[in-house]
Amino acid sequence: MLSRLRTLVLPRRRSFMVSVFAMLVGAAYLYWEATQLPASILKGYPGDGFFPRIALAVILVCGIATLIREAVSKQLVTPPAPEHTDIDAADDDKDAPINLDAVEAFLIVALSLLYMLLLKPLGLEIATSLFMFVLLFPRLPMRWPKAALIAALGAVATTLVVYSAFVLGLKVALPLKFLPQYLSGY
Repeated sequence: MLSRLRTLVLPRRRSFMVSVFAMLVGAAYLYWEATQLPASILKGYPGDGFFPRIALAVILVCGIATLIREAVSKQLVTPPAPEHTDIDAADDDKDAPINLDAVEAFLIVALSLLYMLLLKPLGLEIATSLFMFVLLFPRLPMRWPKAALIAALGAVATTLVVYSAFVLGLKVALPLKFLPQYLSGY
């Protein structure tokens, strides 16, 4: 009984369309928010909202194209099924329902919200490392000492990649606690 409440069975195509539509609504709202950012004080500089608007425009175009493709593909005739079946063919079943673990989905959303709340007080390094460790550790298919080590290494590697890309590469001001002392040249 508990597993039935935990696992939601959703129609694949409808779930996909609703997810893409929800993503489009969110991206449209964020695009509007990006247009409200102040103009640049430097002449010739595009301003703070330039990159977010470009990224969100790409998301909107791709999302709309995806919705159109899905709407049109339902009307097209589907080719006959292959004579042999294998594991890969089972993954390509577009009409099979999706089994969604509701507890797992709730935990990931809760962890993401907690990460956003703890990013400023803990700093990027600690918050990202903890977040990635908690996401990775229970999902690794090995015994706990090895899984903990692999999850810790993956969490630290992810933190360093995020730091390198955003802080060093793109010069984004993120809340840091100790990395600037050791890795940045400032």
